[in-house]
This record gives sequence, structure tokens and C-alpha cells, in this order.
Amino acid sequence: MDITAIDFETANGSPASVCSVGLATMDGYGSIETPYSTLIRPADNVSSFWPMNISIHGIHPSDVAGAPSFREVYLDLKPYLSDHLVCAHNAGFDMGCLAAACENCGLRIPEVQWFDTVILSRRLWPQLSHHRLNDVCDYLGIELNHHRADSDAAGCLQIVANAMNQTGIFDVQKLLEEYQVPVYSLSSRTGRSRRLKQKDK
Repeated sequence: MDITAIDFETANGSPASVCSVGLATMDGYGSIETPYSTLIRPADNVSSFWPMNISIHGIHPSDVAGAPSFREVYLDLKPYLSDHLVCAHNAGFDMGCLAAACENCGLRIPEVQWFDTVILSRRLWPQLSHHRLNDVCDYLGIELNHHRADSDAAGCLQIVANAMNQTGIFDVQKLLEEYQVPVYSLSSRTGRSRRLKQKDK
């Protein structure tokens, strides 16, 4: 099964205020690519940039002035979300951004099955004192430009690849089952996620 990692950055405290997104994909042969990343012009009602957010990702209002809207970006994202297993590091945040940005723009929330590489990291490397993306990437020797969306997405998939190599389990669903990493389904009706049972997979 193909895997897509996704990472959003936001302009402020609203999960709908997405100002950048990056995707990375891994096919069944373990090949990782970063096919898509872009700045996003937040919708007018969530367009303010908080100094704290700018200090994290370095994106300013002037950087997104000519960027596409989320409605435009959504059309590019959809092919990488449907029929793919999606992951992110601290994935609840990114799935919340996806759902909130869709709702804010009046778009249908895509049906997405997803898992969190934070949980996978805790299962595989419990000796680490922290399992933040930069901490895990440092431990595994993964190059990371932290809080740049495309780099964060690629780093996320490199964690999955390292987990596969360490365990010898190259089927992602079997890997998640073996290490009890839950898979969730994002609902197109409510924007909320529910944990999938074994029989749902």
C-alpha cells in the first residue's frame, strides 16, 4: 500500500489557518518522493499571522500574498490522500488542520485513513526521552529542515522506512498491527476521527 505523509503549518491558533503544506509519498518498494509542497494564502477570516507562529516556521504574510488559496490546493492534495494510508508526526494536529480548512472553505472533508508516527516512534524507540520529530530524526540520522512542510513530511516517512528496516516488516499494515499502532479514519461527515478495528482494515 502506498503511504502519504502530510505536514501543515498554520498562521495562528486556528487549525483552519493553514499557510503551508508538504507531502511525501512512499510506494510499496520503499521509494520516497516529495511530490508536492506549497505556501497557502489563509482564508480571510483566519488570515492573521501570530508572532509565535512566525517564529516557529518563518512564514510571513508577505510570503503568502500571491500563494494559492486552500480551495485551490485541495484539488492538488486529494489524489495523494485517496487510496493511500496517510501519516503525520503528531497527526491529530495535521488531520485537524485538514478537516478545519475544508470546513472553513465549504469543501467536503476527504475520507482518510491515518496513523501517527509519534506513536510508532514510541513503540520502536522507547529509550528516547522525547519523540518530537526533530528528536527522532536526530536519533536516526535523518536530515531535517524542521518546520519546513516538505522536509517534515519526508522526515516522517523516513521514520516509517527506518522502522521497516529495523523490524524487517515491510508491509505497513502488518508493521502497525505488530506494534499496536492504531489506524484512524477521518470522517467526511463530522471531521472527526474514529479508531479502526482489525476487521475494518
